[in-house]
Amino acid sequence: MPYPLTDVQVEMQRALREFARHEVMPGASERDRTGEFPTDLLRRLGELDAMGIVVPVEYGGLGLDTQTQLLAVEQVAYADAALASIYTAHFLALEVIVPYASEDQKQRLVPDMAKGTSLGAFALTEPDSGSDIAGMDTVAKRDGDEWLISGSKTFISNAADADVMVLFAKSEPEAGFRGISAFVVERGTPGVTFSEPQDKCGIRSATTYTVYLDDVRLNDNAVIGELGAGGKMALSALNRARIDIAAMANGIAMRALEVAVEFATARIQFGQKIRDFQAIQLMLGEMDAQVEVARLTAAWAAAVKDSGADLRRAGSIAKWVASENCFSVVDKAVQIHGGSGFMRESEIERLYRDSRVLRIFEGTSQIQLITVAGALAATFDHKGQVA
Repeated sequence: MPYPLTDVQVEMQRALREFARHEVMPGASERDRTGEFPTDLLRRLGELDAMGIVVPVEYGGLGLDTQTQLLAVEQVAYADAALASIYTAHFLALEVIVPYASEDQKQRLVPDMAKGTSLGAFALTEPDSGSDIAGMDTVAKRDGDEWLISGSKTFISNAADADVMVLFAKSEPEAGFRGISAFVVERGTPGVTFSEPQDKCGIRSATTYTVYLDDVRLNDNAVIGELGAGGKMALSALNRARIDIAAMANGIAMRALEVAVEFATARIQFGQKIRDFQAIQLMLGEMDAQVEVARLTAAWAAAVKDSGADLRRAGSIAKWVASENCFSVVDKAVQIHGGSGFMRESEIERLYRDSRVLRIFEGTSQIQLITVAGALAATFDHKGQVA
């Protein structure tokens, strides 16, 4: 580890490592082939007390710090990026509910989510609005004492399998970003239907769906926080959850480095192990450095988050560094494997497909850099220097 761990963190990391190696990894390739949703593995994560790591104790969680959660995500992603994607999507829903929901909502929803008996989903993206959330078309209209919601969401992880979906819709369409509100939609709500699972390049057993909302009726108890504050909630949750995506990227990169070293040690060319060739050594050295830098950056961002400071810059830096480094590490691992790394039966081929989406979802790499540049400009304008 590039940083010291507490006894609790070591225990969590050890438990998740055993789970990942012995229960998750053996079936990862077959789940990738079939796209089967790993219900039993999510239940096991709940049994390991890993579904509510940072959730306060009073709501059934462990009340631990973000770094402990990152260690858990790393271990899961090391074994199966698809399971890690389901896992982090669950945390993303909690990033809205725990800080912004009413006390009644938290008492009703969070304990089961923290135990892993209830799965979360986060429904923001639409067919015609991705990074531009103010352009969403889903509308929540007042109808007597209820809200009537119509529209659609797409690329929604966990949607058809979730018990609790955090949904964003415009309650004041003319107000743009300031007219977005957040709602809780529970499993079985009439008017909510789903597409077939979307056919993806990677993380294939982390099923995503288009969600159709046809005059979905909700009462005021479904509203999260203040009306019109949903846009701010969504961006805040994404800022916080980007650190989890960094950990997911780091877990994939850790496994790619390990697979590359194993292959370079076993592969003999011209009478010697290819790891002894300088060209391979240069790639392995760069990969190792990239993994360490990304993990350290994620740990720094986790500390910023837990300090309560503004997380926009740190979260974006962590996600950008980790996702870009991960793809670079996996690409070099494929290069070290040569032709065998391009074959479907190769684990590194799956890691290559799985890693690509990390530079897209929860904010593209370009969005992260724009966020960082904006924070840099604000700091300079305020202080007259770059801090």
